[in-house]
Amino acid sequence: MGWVTLTLRKRELKQEHAYYQLRDLQISREKRQLARSKQYETAVIQNEQQEAIAGLKEEYNTKKDGIRDAISEIRTNTKEKNANLSDGEDKLDVNTETINYDGQEMTISDLNALLSDAQVDYSDQNNFEKTIYESELAMLEEEASDKETQLDMEQTEVEAQMEAISQEMQAVSEAVSTEIQNSTIKLA
Repeated sequence: MGWVTLTLRKRELKQEHAYYQLRDLQISREKRQLARSKQYETAVIQNEQQEAIAGLKEEYNTKKDGIRDAISEIRTNTKEKNANLSDGEDKLDVNTETINYDGQEMTISDLNALLSDAQVDYSDQNNFEKTIYESELAMLEEEASDKETQLDMEQTEVEAQMEAISQEMQAVSEAVSTEIQNSTIKLA
């Protein structure tokens, strides 16, 4: 009757093995889902970063174009005024001429300084935005890495359990075979 008990144990082991196979499959699916989710979240963050930087660039380009137009206007006005002067009059210096820009009288050097400040501001804001989004990407990467490590550890444990169960099933199968042979009635 020992072989009946061993057969029941073998059946339990098969059920346990099937459970661990299912869990192994679930872990593999979770890892694929994690990779897809990470890829999606990364794309979202990168798109947000591009939008933020594009807004900054558009604002900077508008300001830069306005300043350059003002500089060009000073040069054109000075050239026209100098063209209208008679031969004996002193020519106007383009560097001392002013234009009303943003409610203030400014010279070319003032406008160039304003342009330089705009470039520095744009660079600073651009770097700040990049730093923010790089931090978000780093946090996302770290969270995904932690989850993946946890899943890898669980999968390793599940695979070890399946291996142990397989070995035990093999041993039980051999024991069942031996028990059946030993319980066989021998007619001599």
